[in-house]
Order: sequence, then structure tokens, then C-alpha cells
Amino acid sequence: MSGQPHDDRPAGSAPAAAGRVPTAAQQRLIDRGTELFRRIAPGAELGYRLLAGDEGVVVFQPVRGGGSIYVAADGSVLFAASAIPPHRALEAFRAGRRTPVERFTGTDRQ
Repeated sequence: MSGQPHDDRPAGSAPAAAGRVPTAAQQRLIDRGTELFRRIAPGAELGYRLLAGDEGVVVFQPVRGGGSIYVAADGSVLFAASAIPPHRALEAFRAGRRTPVERFTGTDRQ
């Protein structure tokens, strides 16, 4: 399926003029989420969404079995597997739940 909801953008690319353009601070958060996703899913297609009412963003894999990384303004993150409904993940994120960045590792686990 090639269509994406209008707020979804490929990570690292600027949305069309009609969409919300990330601020420089939001772009840094998108970059952080993208870098963390690259650790666990190298080469995966990623998108992002700016969180309304928050300074944060969510970077996600738009495929079945993917996941989402919510990134707060302070750079802290929450990973949510695709089995978690987005509204539940957002509630947990806004309540302060976070994933330690040390958990974002590839095959070279220590």
C-alpha cells in the first residue's frame, strides 16, 4: 500500500508546504528517532508524525510488525511495538514511560 495518512512523512524529508514543517528542534528529534531505529532495523522504511500539543515526534515503520519510537523534547524515548494501539502508546509516553536507549541494539548485543 503506497498511500500514507496526510501527517505521515518519510523520516528525514520535509513535508509539502501544505503540511506542518518540523521546527529545527523537532527535526533533531526526528533524527534521534531515526538513528535509534537504524540500530534495530537497518534499512527500514521510516516515517514520522509531529505530536499535536507536544514538542515531541513519533518515528515509525509503516509496515505490519513494525513499531514506533516516541521522542520527547528532552530526547528521551519510548519504543512501542506495533501490537500496542497508538493511543495507548501515546498515553504511556505522555505519562512519562521511557525505554532506555541501551535497549536499541542490533545483533552485536553485549
